[in-house]
Amino acid sequence: MGGDVGTRHAKRVHQDRPSFTSPAPPGGTRVIGLGNLMRGDDGVGVRVTQMLMSKDLPHGVQVVDGGTRGLGLVSLMEGWQRVILVDAADVGRAPGRFVRFTPQETQLLGKDLHLSAHEAGLRDALLLAEALNLLPEEIVIYGVQPASLDWEDRLSPQVEATIPVLVDSILDELQADTAEGSASNTLANEQEEGNHGE
Repeated sequence: MGGDVGTRHAKRVHQDRPSFTSPAPPGGTRVIGLGNLMRGDDGVGVRVTQMLMSKDLPHGVQVVDGGTRGLGLVSLMEGWQRVILVDAADVGRAPGRFVRFTPQETQLLGKDLHLSAHEAGLRDALLLAEALNLLPEEIVIYGVQPASLDWEDRLSPQVEATIPVLVDSILDELQADTAEGSASNTLANEQEEGNHGE
């Protein structure tokens, strides 16, 4: 009997653990941090997700550490309505500065650009997702200009300093979307009640 209790407990713990393959909720947003913590500023995306995981996130938002998955990023995006990607990237700014953009804004899918510091870049993964018809309805990319991609287990001071600012920017975006959704639901409910009253 004790074994049964232990088994049930193990199953419950396993179910509560975040999973890359967990189903996307309707209208859900997944925030994916990319990078390698052992390559200096390349670890910024992972560090951002670590900080986000400690925050009180809106309903329907999931944060995952995507590491250096390359083309495996496609499976992390599959099924989600919106995906926010955070990665070290050459965005032509001073080290530590970040840029928010969408693939459409930079024509990322149509140019020979590799905005990721990894071997299989962001562009490659997005092109594959598009070809497989798995591209999320909305993609937002936060690219952070690195100062160093040397083999070391810490970020540069410039990139370290920008993490709280970047996390706040992402939280503001997520909370603004939640507020807009609530306003839309309220309006829809009021209209429905008005129709019943006629």
